[in-house]
Amino acid sequence: MSFAEAVERAPSGPGVYLLKDKQGRVIYIGKARSLRDRLKAYTQAQPDGEDRPKADPRLQALVSRVRTLDTIITRSETEALVLEENLIKIKKPKFNVRLRDDKKFPYLKVTVQERFPRIFPTRNIRPDGSLLFGPYTSAKDLRRALKGVKRIFRMRTCHYRLPDDRPDRPCLNFQLSRCSAPCREDAGPDEYRQQVNDVVDFLAGRSDKLITELEQRMLRESRARNFERAAVLRDQLMSLREIRKSQQAVSSDKTSRDVIGIARGEKTTVAVMFRVREGKITAREEYPLTASADAPDSEVLATVLRSVHTHTSDIPDEIVLPGLVEDAAAFEQLLSQRHGRRTRILVPERGERVGLLELARRNAEKSLVEVAPEEHVPKAALELASFLGLDAPPRVIEGVDISNTQGRNPVGSIVVFLDSKPARSRYRHFKIRTVAGPDDFAMVEEVLTRRVRGLLERQERLPDLVLVDGGKGQLSSAVKAYHSFDQDIPILGLAKRTDTVYYADGREISIPVSSPALKLLKRIRDESHRFAVTHHRKLRGKQMVESELDAVKGIGPARRKALVRHFGSLDKLRRASPDEICRVKGFGPALADKVYTQLHD
Repeated sequence: MSFAEAVERAPSGPGVYLLKDKQGRVIYIGKARSLRDRLKAYTQAQPDGEDRPKADPRLQALVSRVRTLDTIITRSETEALVLEENLIKIKKPKFNVRLRDDKKFPYLKVTVQERFPRIFPTRNIRPDGSLLFGPYTSAKDLRRALKGVKRIFRMRTCHYRLPDDRPDRPCLNFQLSRCSAPCREDAGPDEYRQQVNDVVDFLAGRSDKLITELEQRMLRESRARNFERAAVLRDQLMSLREIRKSQQAVSSDKTSRDVIGIARGEKTTVAVMFRVREGKITAREEYPLTASADAPDSEVLATVLRSVHTHTSDIPDEIVLPGLVEDAAAFEQLLSQRHGRRTRILVPERGERVGLLELARRNAEKSLVEVAPEEHVPKAALELASFLGLDAPPRVIEGVDISNTQGRNPVGSIVVFLDSKPARSRYRHFKIRTVAGPDDFAMVEEVLTRRVRGLLERQERLPDLVLVDGGKGQLSSAVKAYHSFDQDIPILGLAKRTDTVYYADGREISIPVSSPALKLLKRIRDESHRFAVTHHRKLRGKQMVESELDAVKGIGPARRKALVRHFGSLDKLRRASPDEICRVKGFGPALADKVYTQLHD
């Protein structure tokens, strides 16, 4: 049965579908309110015809590989949502957006279904009645949270199944005041259950409520002269207040919300989520995802919601997103059921929520640079692509400059900027070989001709953009050099005095002075000038030393080079004493005196 026939026979109700290639491997898993209606979109995404609009390239690539499909019917769309998440984790299909790490993220598990609940880290998220808090993308954050629970609330972390399975005596944690030891025979469940409720409030970010309750309980214990218990509550209060001081206040209301920002790369996407509780950021989670550039933001955001919020017990009242998400109503229904009250998914247009989204986005961009530095596209490159009308942001930009003194000691320089940063290991100097006299136009053509030939011979990448330091003459020579190899690469000129950017045909590009794009171009121009002038001065200094030493008998080319290599410049050699000249290999006292006399006569 063909794929089109399988689509026609697909059920019309909610469920999950699995698309498979010719080897039978699952390459995409999706959910739908109506399986048949959703699958028809794949049969329509065929190669473009004259009367068919251009389809999504990612969708076309997927459809070209699909041969068969399986469907699983569910009772509701929310059931399909949970099943889709579980199947994606198991199958890891190629075309799905999914968390980049293969391993499961850890959670803190509170076994509230037990008579004496425990807390411990886990990666097993099966539904057994426990409460899960997380996921924690940083093991350091998980250890810090668990340490705080043990220090402040003294909740047990052992493996004993109380009250049936008791140890002979309390462990060392009880002696260190890290556990209240409910394993003792005289321990009652009611007081320990209150500790567990405090831990749940603490992990859920309800610190204000918890502090108020602790204050009231401390006063009651003090009036009842239970001073030992009142002291424990006092210590808990002090610790919680210290934690509250370190949390950043970002909102004026007390609504619990999760704010998600994303940063996109070619193959990697990073989502950063802020957990805002009682107006303060209580946690920052970072989720790298495998997602192609063609995958829509809506699918990326749906993956984050599905991977994070369908498992945790810490569900907020609001989830703030930078864009619309597919099947938002199904997510709201599922999360509201788990939350016990309504959870809304919002895409704000103004107000403090927009500011929180921008903060999350900036954090995501910073994380993308750390997680996948090759994926990050700097803002200057993005603006350059916009101002110049380029198909893609220029990642490799080369700057060219010439330096000479009336045609003497002419050199050319090539500086390379990769992702708006100088790649100094790829800088190159060129001694001019074929041009006689002060002809900067011909020098630019020679330097770029040799540069392009070398890159092509070594099969290295050509630059995405070339910047010439000079006027229209230098720019025309640069274009001529690239055209001689049938290479059509954007080449710009940047004038020194006016900072005007222009093409060889005379077109000028208007870039605002404050733009990162213009600042980047000026930096490349200045760096290429510095690199060329520095090398020119070095060559000129060597020539002056060698010309001064020509009159000294007994000094040939080898000894001249030894002096130049040792002292570097004529000024340093003039300041040297005969004893210092003697330290150069090949120079004795008599020859050193001759050199010293020649330079000082």
